[in-house]
Amino acid sequence: MRVLFQGAGAIGIAGAALFTDAHEVAVVSRTAGPNGRTAFPRRVSTFDPTYSGQVGVGHGSCRERSGRAGGNNRGATGRENGGETGGAEGSQASTGSGWSVTRVAATRRVTITDWDHAAADGRWDLIVLTTRPDDLDAEVVSAIRDILPAFIATTSQVEGDLDRAQAVFPGAQAVIFGPAFLSERLDPGAPAEVVRAEGSRAGEADGGVLTTGGLDGVVGRKAEPGHEVTFWAPAGAPRFFVAGPSTAVRALVSRLGRLVLPVPMKAVLLPPTVFIPFVAELSVRNGSWVALKSHLDRPAKAASEAVRTRLGVPVPVFGSAAHVVLEAVERIVPIDVTNYAGRHFARHMGQTRNMLAGWAESADSAHALRELVAALDALVD
Repeated sequence: MRVLFQGAGAIGIAGAALFTDAHEVAVVSRTAGPNGRTAFPRRVSTFDPTYSGQVGVGHGSCRERSGRAGGNNRGATGRENGGETGGAEGSQASTGSGWSVTRVAATRRVTITDWDHAAADGRWDLIVLTTRPDDLDAEVVSAIRDILPAFIATTSQVEGDLDRAQAVFPGAQAVIFGPAFLSERLDPGAPAEVVRAEGSRAGEADGGVLTTGGLDGVVGRKAEPGHEVTFWAPAGAPRFFVAGPSTAVRALVSRLGRLVLPVPMKAVLLPPTVFIPFVAELSVRNGSWVALKSHLDRPAKAASEAVRTRLGVPVPVFGSAAHVVLEAVERIVPIDVTNYAGRHFARHMGQTRNMLAGWAESADSAHALRELVAALDALVD
């Protein structure tokens, strides 16, 4: 398939990288520039972009990986654009001084283009929206309608956004894509934790990470332009859960294969009712994972209220059970979620608030949900 990802954020760039092995893919952004630009998102087995001031490289054996590329790199896409361009593989290492080595599994090349060039490059089968349908401006909506894709996928799980996407783009079949990976976009120059290739010297730009010399081998890493996105996707797992009208879902599954997994609509919309209240509490607690774990009663009550709006029956959610789950996530997920979650969801606080408000409006009793909405609003005021 020929697939466009709308928006050069973390989900758009990481999603494009995950699709490039078998499909023609590009990311569309109004900030792409007249000649477009290229991103090199890193798929990693472990990542933590925080920088404690004690970062170094030492106990990980790293080796260069040869990549493969295909296609002709013409126009807005080209299979070469998504080919594996190299990376490093090493084992995580840590010491009491607090430094660690991140294992970089692969680096992908993703083309970022603008709407005019995307339209000139021919017909696109699928456009994946990483912005809520109601938040798309008139220029972007017009450009998508001109391209006239067969399918529109929205990554938003806000109540009613699938219907909104279908209403905005009536000429396409709309579905929901629920991401099955974690991704983060750093600002250029922000601290980054990435393996430095074997043999590189402090002060050199290596794989998009500028290293600067320090005492006793301490090296500071900065995210370079084009290399800001890092993502983790479980090996062998689907990249998106897809839900929507059966005809559209079947057609996408037949063409995208194992990249997507068809699920009932409830399987996409129910999980957020459980975890989004905890995400909201995390934002209220200024992204502190420790503070969240000690304030679980309110989000647990809000989750119970939200689940009831979806299932129609009361389903208790207990703070003690949430505490067990959070600790399990810390151990199982191969990223430092204690830092990642606060940073990531702070960028999406508006969507978190909208989801809570939507459940609160349709709930018979939503005291905790409304309290969380008010707490988030207070952060913005």
